[in-house]
Amino acid sequence: MHRFIPILILLTACAETDLPEPAPLEPEPAPVDLAFCKGEPFADSVGQPVSTIQASLPERSRVLGPDDIATQDYRIDRLNVYVNGAGVIQRLTCG
Repeated sequence: MHRFIPILILLTACAETDLPEPAPLEPEPAPVDLAFCKGEPFADSVGQPVSTIQASLPERSRVLGPDDIATQDYRIDRLNVYVNGAGVIQRLTCG
């Protein structure tokens, strides 16, 4: 009986298997509503240096670089400005 176990293992390894269907692509996220965190005036600043708007950002906003550490608390009234290593704004979110 033990002689047949390796043969059975080889046979199951050679059996045809059905490949799972690829997952459908997720729809693009809805545009961010920056009204909650007073970020609407800055929506057109993506792609510009953060230094052009930094002085006029709302009180609780924060600028986050690629290697910056940030708390995970969610505050709907806080504007998050994400910049790349060169200080260019990549995206804006509330939270």
